[in-house]
Amino acid sequence: MHILMVADSFPSPAYPYRGTFIGEQVKRLLDHVERITVLSPTTYVPRFVKLSRGARQASLPARYEFVKDRCEVLFPRYVKAPGYACLWWTTVQGRRIVSKTVGDLLETGPISLIHANRGGVNSWAAIQVARQYGLPCVVTYQGTEVHTDLVNRQNAWKLCRDCFRLADLNILVSRSLERPLRACAQPEGRCEVLIRGVDLKTFSPPKTGEMRQPAVLFVGAVRTTKGAFDLLEAWTHIVANCAHAELWVVGPDYTNGRFAQEIRSRGHDNTVKMLGPQPSNNVADLMRQAQVLCLPSHGEGTPNCVMEAMACGLPVVATDVGGIPDIVDSNRTGILVQKENVQKLAEALTSLLQDSGQRERMGQAAYAFAREHLDARKTANRLVGLYRDLLTTPRVR
Repeated sequence: MHILMVADSFPSPAYPYRGTFIGEQVKRLLDHVERITVLSPTTYVPRFVKLSRGARQASLPARYEFVKDRCEVLFPRYVKAPGYACLWWTTVQGRRIVSKTVGDLLETGPISLIHANRGGVNSWAAIQVARQYGLPCVVTYQGTEVHTDLVNRQNAWKLCRDCFRLADLNILVSRSLERPLRACAQPEGRCEVLIRGVDLKTFSPPKTGEMRQPAVLFVGAVRTTKGAFDLLEAWTHIVANCAHAELWVVGPDYTNGRFAQEIRSRGHDNTVKMLGPQPSNNVADLMRQAQVLCLPSHGEGTPNCVMEAMACGLPVVATDVGGIPDIVDSNRTGILVQKENVQKLAEALTSLLQDSGQRERMGQAAYAFAREHLDARKTANRLVGLYRDLLTTPRVR
């Protein structure tokens, strides 16, 4: 089986943290399929551009081997108008790139199906090209394109709607995505909820006797929409009651230094540590050392960091947005609060930092849930089963 995986972002040699969850899924799928080609169309950026995002895109290679002889990654460039201006032009470019890639690959061997990630420009292009070549097409919906774009009818919401209508198989990473999708479009193809899961070998609880430190761990992009500033405001109240607590922040800073400046202005230099992006093994180690994971995001799909924390037996304090309530049972495996409610966020974190018995009970329950429901290898096995069903079922158009 040869899968063409279309993704908005994917790990690269210089930036291994781009689209890591798709990279991990590809690794798991390669345990079951012969070959995967990853196509990640990238906007053209001149190499002299110094902006962080532009610099990352400019440095991407044209292609590289993600897994030797099994998975090649392609980063073709195209010219794009800023934001969502001239969306029709962007969709034309996306379709051109996917069509050329499929044509080139078919010269060397068959393609079994196309699997696109995120309901948007690239997924819409993948569906059109799949129909052109008579291939099945799978689309996975991550969350933001549904909860933000589709529900609020902004940006490329019509493309998300049309992807859901036309894909042969729609995969939702959380149950919370199904209701808004079905409210906007009745799918012609099959629809399945499939939580991605995490690698339970990498993410596991601490060994017996290892002590956790009084630390709260935040993992994710440091930006307003992730609730980073809400957490910092709550931290002022937390340190007043938990004198020895620390906040560990893991992830890239997209605030142009405003977050670090806010840390200094609040006098938290000694209690807040900005650790930057970290590889999976380091994140797992930090999750085994911390006492609580906190994700006060304003909107999510099914965040990897929450699943990873649960697999490490770490209780979670998070907002009740997106797919988080699908995996965090409030007051059992963690505590859920309303987004932007700084007071409740501070109370939840303080409660867990001060109550070791509560942390222990929630951590054990979180680990048990992860073992049962969040094993990425089981997810990959089921996904391959869905692929095979799709390939053996007659397609009616």
